[in-house]
Amino acid sequence: MKPKHSYELKFVSLALGKHEFTHKVDSSLFEAQGVSDFDNVDCTVIVHLEKQERLLNLDFEIDGHVKTLCDRCGEDLQIELSTESNLVVRFAEESDFTDDEVIFLNENESSLDLGQFMYEYIMVGLPTRRVHDEGKCDPEVLRYLEEAPEEEIKEEDNELDPRWEALKKFKN
Repeated sequence: MKPKHSYELKFVSLALGKHEFTHKVDSSLFEAQGVSDFDNVDCTVIVHLEKQERLLNLDFEIDGHVKTLCDRCGEDLQIELSTESNLVVRFAEESDFTDDEVIFLNENESSLDLGQFMYEYIMVGLPTRRVHDEGKCDPEVLRYLEEAPEEEIKEEDNELDPRWEALKKFKN
């Protein structure tokens, strides 16, 4: 599925110097990436572009919110997002892939699709553990989690895989 919006940046006709572009990102960008964990994505991406002779310097400012599920209770969770990223585009026939923040384009290219970069920058800007603030989770789910017998949990923690037992012989 293609996103509803085009995130193509046509830089060939731009004059040298600074330019600014604003894009709205919604759930369709995530669906196009095959990610269905996020609902109601509403982000504004401002791209500050500085065009030079053989280089494009792009600064991304991303603000908005993403709705997903809480990792603790499984209920809806809205995450506020505010992040910044930088991307450098160099024009060259050869490429050096040692830097994640620099990409190389053929000198004949006239545009660049920013959708993949926006998606990645939003994903990196989200917290790794997505949970409600303390006291905001579904109390019924929390009660269920607290009722898990501690004996079962301790038994599971103490059971060692026999392969690890065999490896312990080599220790020391």
